[in-house]
Amino acid sequence: MPGLKKRVVVMGAFRFPEGDAAAARVLGIGKALRQIGYDVDFAGWEERGRTQDRCGEEEFSYQGFRYFSQNQFRLKKINPVFRFFKYLTMGVGALSWLQKHSKLNRVDAIISYHGGIAYLSLLKLFCWKKSIKLIVDCTEWYDGSSLPGGKWGIAAIESELRMRLLNPWIGQIISISHFLGDFYKKRNCKIFLLPPTIDLRDSKWISERQAAPPELRLVYAGVPGKKDLLYSVLLCLDTLRAEGCRIILDLIGPTDEEILICVNGDEKLLHRLRDQINFHGRIDQSRVPALLKQADFSVLFRPQRRSSNAGFSTKLVESLAAGVPVIANVTGDIAVYIKDGKEGILVADESYDSILAGLRYALSLEKNALFEMREAAKQCAERNFNYEVYCGGLQKFMEDCR
Repeated sequence: MPGLKKRVVVMGAFRFPEGDAAAARVLGIGKALRQIGYDVDFAGWEERGRTQDRCGEEEFSYQGFRYFSQNQFRLKKINPVFRFFKYLTMGVGALSWLQKHSKLNRVDAIISYHGGIAYLSLLKLFCWKKSIKLIVDCTEWYDGSSLPGGKWGIAAIESELRMRLLNPWIGQIISISHFLGDFYKKRNCKIFLLPPTIDLRDSKWISERQAAPPELRLVYAGVPGKKDLLYSVLLCLDTLRAEGCRIILDLIGPTDEEILICVNGDEKLLHRLRDQINFHGRIDQSRVPALLKQADFSVLFRPQRRSSNAGFSTKLVESLAAGVPVIANVTGDIAVYIKDGKEGILVADESYDSILAGLRYALSLEKNALFEMREAAKQCAERNFNYEVYCGGLQKFMEDCR
């Protein structure tokens, strides 16, 4: 039918609409697709849709997008054998929904946010039979040592096969970083480079910054796990505290248990810093920008490994969008967007000494220098991470895909 909009289904390993950073990633893609004329549906693997988003018996809506929860992250409270099988086949259950959905709604393209070998192989077969374009949104490549079972565990082997064989077979990749884009370009894949994006017109990014406190204020948002060196930051704060320098740190995301794991059970350190750390825990995504805007800098330090260079931190993008410059070491594409002394402070490496030097430099800055860095951070977000910047390129990419 002439004038009928093409439909894209975005599905895969994310918790829509606000359950994780992956959900923010695909929402940005959805908004760009909608702006260039596509209808977009989401099918994330979250357990259920939110009550406030319900618009039908089995249908939910968020910011004008329909979404259909697939409940594929079900690994808890099952025996180890079934848990292992479920891990390898995670996402396969969503294909039965896709079969029904495609009968009721014409589907022209599917964008899959990652997914395992079994799921992606069956999805590739489904798309081939139905003449549907299949595109993989590729945002990370974990190191084997950081996965359950280590380098030779099933999770690491499965990941390597997916990244090195299955994704090139699919051949159409939205890449979050130059590292991944270059890897797949060498394998003759069709590539569209797309960092994390946000909607700067969303009201949560428009709120005014509160009056700055007298102390230097830092913020960390996320869950450190093994990827972020938050412990080193706390050790540096302790050193500066002993020298009489008071720095406030807001922690958004980590639970008390996760913080204890992060600091290797060093409760004495946390006790010494008790008056300098604000523990916010898990909060709604809509509240994050207001907390970010209270800070002078966000902090992000990661070890030099493949996962750090392949991925791109959503929390870095959100910090810049809030007008908060970043103190970080250079991994991945960070130096492409952030210049030392302008949109943030880039330290030599992830070592304790380098982090301490970066914090000392931040303490030395005058108020007018901090203001100029905040303005530069906001402008950087507008130039590089607003989803509208990528609409033209994404349109051409979608048209060129088979």
